[in-house]
Parts: sequence; C-alpha cells; structure tokens
Amino acid sequence: RPAEWAHVRAATRPAPLHLAAAPRPVEVHPPPLDAPDGAAAIALGDRPSAARDDSIAVSGWIARQGMRVLWSRFTPYALDSLLDFVDLAALNALATIIPVPALDDTIGTRNIWRVTAERMQATSVRWFPAVSLHALAAHRGEGADEVDAHGELAPVGCGLDSVFWRTTVRPALRQLTRLGGARSDVITGIALDLDSAMTYYRGSGFCEADFRLGLSRLELDSAELSRMVALPPAVRYDTLLERGWLGRYFSALEEGVAERAVGLRGELRRLHPDLRFAFHATEIPSDWFSLGLLRGFSTRDTPVLLWLAEPRAQELVRRYAKRGIYALSALRLEAGRATFGSAEAARLRVPVFSENSGFWLDGAGSDSLGRALRRFVR
Repeated sequence: RPAEWAHVRAATRPAPLHLAAAPRPVEVHPPPLDAPDGAAAIALGDRPSAARDDSIAVSGWIARQGMRVLWSRFTPYALDSLLDFVDLAALNALATIIPVPALDDTIGTRNIWRVTAERMQATSVRWFPAVSLHALAAHRGEGADEVDAHGELAPVGCGLDSVFWRTTVRPALRQLTRLGGARSDVITGIALDLDSAMTYYRGSGFCEADFRLGLSRLELDSAELSRMVALPPAVRYDTLLERGWLGRYFSALEEGVAERAVGLRGELRRLHPDLRFAFHATEIPSDWFSLGLLRGFSTRDTPVLLWLAEPRAQELVRRYAKRGIYALSALRLEAGRATFGSAEAARLRVPVFSENSGFWLDGAGSDSLGRALRRFVR
C-alpha cells in the first residue's frame, strides 16, 4: 500500500533482487523445518533478581569509592592533560590504550615507560594500561589466520593456535604488566579493548586449530571424527549446523580459550600478585573468544572489571555468573554532557553506585564536565 506520508506509489512489476558487486554470491540454503537430532534445548529462566552476588570479592578502592574510570588513548605528550582532567573530575582510575608497536622492548620505549611510571607513581590514580585485541590479533606476526563460516580467512589470528598465544598474546600482556615494574603503586591492572575483534571472532572459529579442538570435545567415534577432520573449511559450518553440533562446538572453543587464559592469568599474577583484569567494549561480548577470555581471567576472588556501553550491565553480569564469568560492571556516562542537573544526578546515582560498581567515560572532556563530575561523585 502506498506510504501516505511520503507520496510513494504502490509497487508495480515486482522483480527479483540482484546484489551488484556483492563480495560473495548469495547461498540458497533453506533452513530445516525441524531441529537436528543432536541439537540441545535451551531453557529460558525467570528474570534474575536485582540482588548483588555477595560471594564476589570487591577491591577496597571499588567498595569505598566505586570505579570512576577515564578511558583514553595513550600519548606521552597528552598524559599530563589526562591526569589534570582526572584530578579535576575526582576520578580514581585511568585506562590508556597503548599502540602495539610501543610494547616492543627498545631503548626508546623503555625511556617512555620509565618516565610514565614515575609520573603515575606521583599520583593516587590507578593505572590500567590497555591494548586493543583487534590490533594485537592483526599484528600477530607468526601463527595461522582465523577462518570464518564461509571458509575465508579473517584478519585476526586463529583463536586457538598455540603459536598465536605464545608469540602474540602472552608477550603483549606480560609487557603491559611490566610497564610499571609490576608494582601495585604504579599499575593496578591491565585492560583489553574487545571492540572490532569481537566481530571477526563472532563469525569465525573454523581454522585448523579451532576445528580440531572443537571436534575432539564432541565425543564422536573415530570414524566420524576422521570424516569431519577431512572436511574443507567452506563446508565446516554448514555440516556442524545440520548435525546439531554447532552449539556444543562453540562451547568447546570457548572452553579452550578459557583454559589458555587461566594459565596466562596465573603467570601474570606471579609477576604482579594484585593485578586486576579489565575489559572494554561498546557491544556486549558474546563471541566464543571474548567469553573464553572473560571466563579464564575471572574468579570469585578477582572478578574482571567490565566497562561496557550496555545500560543494563548489571543484569548482564548476573547472566555471566551463571556461565562461570565473575565480573563487576561500570556504567558508561556520556562525556559530551557538560553538566549534570540535580534531578539528573539523583537519577544517575542509583544505577551507577547501587546497580553497578561505578562509571566510566570515553575520552577527557572540558573543565565544565570535570567540575560537574566532581559534584556528582560527592
């Protein structure tokens, strides 16, 4: 029927839709009418209660003040201005994304981090040096590429490739931990930015290392396992989907990432016994690689810190706890807002300090914003 408000005539002469210059042809693959025999049913529980999980330990500084985090990019010449804004806004934590090349151990980077550590030590700010997971996975150097559901290469490292973990993930996180000499008066924790990488891992998981580990945990007989291992990458996703194994397969990949993260967490905490782990994302982490990292780096005694843009983060935290992910969430505040009126401030205090464990904002703002935040946290 015509759109009354737009003066568009009714459609005539319908024709098939043709996609010009599409990256790949559209596959005509109708879904089955019934669920495959191996597909497991998912029970949807009741809405979780608003009560906090008292079994999760909360650091003293978070229990007293709540997280008040500034998330920004690291540049040596802008560090003083960031610290000035943190002081003006009465924030207590600074997270800075560090370019991957700056983590190389050279004379130049040593001087940068020595000066930065001395500057941070002179403040009471808790520092979380961070790295982008996408940048880390894209600069993997050695190791295999990830493979997506269509059998094509993705621009990130194979998530369960031991070379990727040994030569890329482990050295980068160890270097982050050592930037302040692994001292708690300089570095409180390290952070991973999950943005962009989540998109690639969400549609992937079929490189050789992933596929072999995932199949090994499906409890297949030897003949079936041999047939599956021989499948080319382009048909692996469809085969798992049609046989009802896809859910268990991705759960196996998540478990494999979690096991590697547990080992790395122990190693990093031997370098820095009080080290905390934080994760930043503008979307809800839901891919197997990100969920595996969250599971592996979190415990009840040392829950991970989640800096998400999700307004219902506390409800998400309760769902995560059911799958073994223990976390404390901070609510994102819009840095572009110059003032907080009394009514708005009263409305925000409940979700920030009661339903969540604090707040975070992206990038330093104006002096007026800093003064408004200082009044807000009083």
